[in-house]
Amino acid sequence: MNNSLLARLRLCICVALFLLQSDLEYTIIHPGGLRKEATAPEELVLDIDDKLLKNEKRSISREDVAQLCLAALTVGRGKRVSFDCIAREVEEGKTVKSAEEALAEFLETGKTADYSL
Repeated sequence: MNNSLLARLRLCICVALFLLQSDLEYTIIHPGGLRKEATAPEELVLDIDDKLLKNEKRSISREDVAQLCLAALTVGRGKRVSFDCIAREVEEGKTVKSAEEALAEFLETGKTADYSL
């Protein structure tokens, strides 16, 4: 791992730990590999603690991440949550949930990432 990447990773961990210990509301989004755009209709998949690593395809479009960020400002307002996200291609004709719907459904589970060592 190069020094620049390692420094960014340490910074992200420090920020997450600061937020966890604060009284601030936050949404921390850990996207999978970023792609410029979606190649086909995709659904958002949200989970915690690296559970999405079992998926063969672990990427998400930048647009989908941006939509999740916007959803966090509305649906996730007042929450203290951290999660991983990827996108998965859907079968033709299947309805794809919006970022707001996907985030609201995830928030109902009460899950959040565990940063304990």
